[in-house]
Amino acid sequence: MRRLGIIAMFCIMVLLVSCSSISEECEKPFIEKDGECCLDLDDDGICDTEKNNDDDGICDTEKNKTEGQAEPEVVVEETKEVPVEKKEPKEEKKEKIEEKVPAITGSVVGVEDEEITEDDIQEFKESASIDAKDLLEQLMKTYTEDVESYKYNFAGDWYYFRGNKMKIKLGESIHYSSQDIAGKHYPVFYIDTVYIDIINKTATGYCEGNDPRLGNKKCAELDLQDVQYPLNYAHFYTKRPDEWLFEVYTLDPEVKTETGNYYLGPRKVKRLEYTGGLKKVIMYYDESIGLPIKINTFINDQFSKVWLYDFLSINTVKDKHVRHRSADEISSKEGFYSTAN
Repeated sequence: MRRLGIIAMFCIMVLLVSCSSISEECEKPFIEKDGECCLDLDDDGICDTEKNNDDDGICDTEKNKTEGQAEPEVVVEETKEVPVEKKEPKEEKKEKIEEKVPAITGSVVGVEDEEITEDDIQEFKESASIDAKDLLEQLMKTYTEDVESYKYNFAGDWYYFRGNKMKIKLGESIHYSSQDIAGKHYPVFYIDTVYIDIINKTATGYCEGNDPRLGNKKCAELDLQDVQYPLNYAHFYTKRPDEWLFEVYTLDPEVKTETGNYYLGPRKVKRLEYTGGLKKVIMYYDESIGLPIKINTFINDQFSKVWLYDFLSINTVKDKHVRHRSADEISSKEGFYSTAN
């Protein structure tokens, strides 16, 4: 009996120790259940694992973590459709603007540089590669009906043309030594102006004081102002703008091609190309006066010469400007042998 009592007391002690350790180990949020610790987050005395049986596919412990937290509100802004203008695709330009409107050296008195616009470019495109037959008819009509005279600067000399007469005011006077003219000896002789008769093909030089470096009084001091000095016609004569017009006008239509608008300085011109044998000519003309401003010539496709009729203007040359006048014929307003003539 004594042994049975000892054994019973031992079992009771073991049981008490066991419960004590469990209660010590099961600290909140854990509780003891069936001799084990289980989680009880909501402190309702029921293990949370016993509540995972609602068949919603979500662990109730996860629900407990998010319980009480408000779901963030998603704000959706109402958007309005903004109409967008559809642009038609622009036709790709075949050439660059620089190629369509090439720069050509030159100048015109009193005219400012003009900006090349899109309209100019379009006009160039529309006028490209036009048959030149009708064009030449119009140029010739414009020149013969509207132009009575013209003047221009060529290679530094001023040319005045009217009827069959021409005056050339040399940019630099020519000096001759020891000349015998009309029975009189001149140790030195200057000419600064040349008069040309196109019909008779003659050229005569005078010292009129047009060269500022020579001095307006030098001709009078040397008693040269009214002395004629015979010259070689071919040496002073140069091809005129109207001669180029007549030349291209007489050629067969198939050798002439008009290829659009260009600019000579600020002046709008058109390009006309024609061939004759081994020679090719590219002419830039002002259709408002019917005359070319610039000529490029090629021989066997090799560049030959450029003719630039700079500052070309029409109907400003009078009869008095293409013949030599003595001092008695020149009014005081003009000044004796003024370079403004």
